[in-house]
Amino acid sequence: MSQYWRVFALTFVILSVGVFQLYGLWSNEGYQPKQPIAFSHALHAGVMKMECLYCHSSAEKGAHAGIPSVESCMGCHSIVKTNSPEIIKLTEYYNSGKPVPWVRIHRLPDHSYFSHRWHVAAGVACQTCHGPIQNQPVVRQWTKLEMGGCMECHRQSNYVAGIHHPPTFKEIPVTEAEIAQVKQEAAPEQMTKPEWQSARLNFEKYHAGSYSADEAKVIIARLVEYRENRYIHGRPVQVLGQNASVECSTCHY
Repeated sequence: MSQYWRVFALTFVILSVGVFQLYGLWSNEGYQPKQPIAFSHALHAGVMKMECLYCHSSAEKGAHAGIPSVESCMGCHSIVKTNSPEIIKLTEYYNSGKPVPWVRIHRLPDHSYFSHRWHVAAGVACQTCHGPIQNQPVVRQWTKLEMGGCMECHRQSNYVAGIHHPPTFKEIPVTEAEIAQVKQEAAPEQMTKPEWQSARLNFEKYHAGSYSADEAKVIIARLVEYRENRYIHGRPVQVLGQNASVECSTCHY
């Protein structure tokens, strides 16, 4: 009898592992197709520190982030690295009047709705869903993009100072007036709380060496002010730094 139970237990384990592996394949996590042009986010967003919204300008205006047109790319590459084999390919698409046939990577089910505009307005970093995109020579799907991940983020009470989420990837330049102001004022009370210590740690992790000590203080102070502001998040009024509701109608219409 014990032999049958061993066979049953072994069969159950094998089936469980198999189902788990198939589930991972269906989720599309790690999908990394070869693109018609070897565009490197590690070079453009990482080394050159180009703003994500420079190329994906639709992300702050509508639901879709959009793909930059060939004309946008040629705005730089008509004079930059024109002899590169990949830029020659780009130029051929431009001269033919045809768009680059990029292979789509991220796709959500038709029954769900995701708006980039709402999330960009809320200060959600691109890396929250797309991973460290600034370090990826070839883009791949970083997460499973499942409802559970969305729910986990939305159930947090404070996105801006959340332990698992870094501050916005690219900040607007710090001014001398802002630096002078943070030197004169005492640290806001909120910044002494543990959750703001985690915000400091995340800031240092993602922006180490990018800002001076005074500039870092300005940006952390911005986060405090940012949290207190209010804005229109879709239909209801949403508090910046606090996540939208997890009602079904938030994403499913």
